[in-house]
Amino acid sequence: MSQALETMSVFEKVSVADIPARSSRRSKTTPLREAIASLSVEEAVYVPYFDKETKEGYKPSTVAQVVGSMSKASADYRYSVRSEAAKTGCYVICNPKSSNG
Repeated sequence: MSQALETMSVFEKVSVADIPARSSRRSKTTPLREAIASLSVEEAVYVPYFDKETKEGYKPSTVAQVVGSMSKASADYRYSVRSEAAKTGCYVICNPKSSNG
């Protein structure tokens, strides 16, 4: 056991600037994130829910997770989800974050 400790790897510290840029891999939620990021205050985007036949859209839980993380990460905007009456999708709405927190 002590021999394993003696052969531990040595880690090299590097500057973040020296790390190669990520490849432009797009995740399944990238189009949704881009659509939400393009919103201005008082604008909304319609997001269709996942359709098994077309394989298009997003699950409600995915939309909620993306909206929540983008709201948390933004200093200026709060995004909210509003259901659509037919339950085939929802609206993501952009609102200003209040200055009093």
